Amino acid sequence: MFVAQVEKEFRSLAASSAEVTSKIAAPRVTPHITLKRKKSLEQVQFCLGVPAPPVNDARRYGVYLLNTMLGGGMSSRLFQTIREDQGLAYSIYSEMNPFRDTGSICIYAGTSVDKTQKVLQLTLKELRRLKEEAVSDVELKRAKDQLKSNMVIGLESSGSRMTNLARQQMYFGRFFGVDEMMEEIDAVTTANVQELARELFQPETMALTLLGNLGTMKVERGDLAC
Repeated sequence: MFVAQVEKEFRSLAASSAEVTSKIAAPRVTPHITLKRKKSLEQVQFCLGVPAPPVNDARRYGVYLLNTMLGGGMSSRLFQTIREDQGLAYSIYSEMNPFRDTGSICIYAGTSVDKTQKVLQLTLKELRRLKEEAVSDVELKRAKDQLKSNMVIGLESSGSRMTNLARQQMYFGRFFGVDEMMEEIDAVTTANVQELARELFQPETMALTLLGNLGTMKVERGDLAC
């Protein structure tokens, strides 16, 4: 009955002949540094982004773990360094946004004008540290446990399960069980994470946007070295 109803409602849509797993060329990256001055804002809105692999990349779990350790929660490096240790921002986090042809890792912070340069410097320092020093086994395990629990919790409702199955069908052409995803997460090594950090965190591909009462503040490409 359900299948018949779906066929009735969607029969007018043309079937796609493209393979869902086929490679789609990534768009050309044209990173900008944008400083938008708005005097009425009390805080500076800070966003730093880099290109990342697409949703069906084989290394996607390594990227998710890298993002988790960088800014994916209260135990992350950015949160501990910039908020807890330095008190430079109330809100700071990073997020992974995967798409069919490309992806991005973006770091967001809300801070005051006089602390913006310091937030940028410390953020770049953490990116540099991930490139130069392999994360510890303890930190990686904590990130794995966090990612696993988030995935399981995210599949608790019937709606979220159906959405997940639809997404897998669209992007991969097959379904992944929870056990398979857990195994993929466990297979990521500290060397994998460092390799991804070195590949992704390149100053020439970074885009930075600052919005707020910036005054005479300037940021050049050379200031993004990490």
